[in-house]
Amino acid sequence: MPQHSPRALSPPARPHVHTPSALPPVPRFDRWPQAVRSAELLRGSLVRCGPGVRAAGWPETPRVRAAALAPWLTPDRIAIRMSAAWIWGAARRPDPMLELSTTGRRRPAQRARRDHQLHQFAYPEGALRSLDGFAVTDPEQTIYDLLRVPHVFGHRHRLACRLLLRLVADGRSGVERRLELQHPHYRAVARARLRQL
Repeated sequence: MPQHSPRALSPPARPHVHTPSALPPVPRFDRWPQAVRSAELLRGSLVRCGPGVRAAGWPETPRVRAAALAPWLTPDRIAIRMSAAWIWGAARRPDPMLELSTTGRRRPAQRARRDHQLHQFAYPEGALRSLDGFAVTDPEQTIYDLLRVPHVFGHRHRLACRLLLRLVADGRSGVERRLELQHPHYRAVARARLRQL
């Protein structure tokens, strides 16, 4: 009778896990001619996504929303404030005037824009995320920016901050600590707004 040596058992096969780098890129419909986009919107294969469009079969995720802003989110721009809140899913729609910042402290051109405001802000290391190559402030930085906004802090801003707090590791306490460590400009206003949440 032949002797069988015990075979070494191989570990079980691991299921394929999709990591952000393994995900297929979101289609860029801003590169399509306007006539084709309009026809596909009428046909129903494209749907509105903020001021842009997305494929009907793609769910609204931060990556898809960022890609919908591709005409405005050029490589030298960052989505900020309510535009970033919308990308993270904390607002139903972005403000009619998208809010963007230049990268690398570059001064924006001094020309009037009908559909967006372009600021010159400096962000600390780690405050930005890249979603398929589109720069957006991370949820904590977005809260910080909204709390310090110089104009009216309305219901939409408060709701966006509450929803974004759920995406921040340290939650409210982390934002409170950060307010104390950062520049004092608008700090008292930001503290009062954070208490209102």
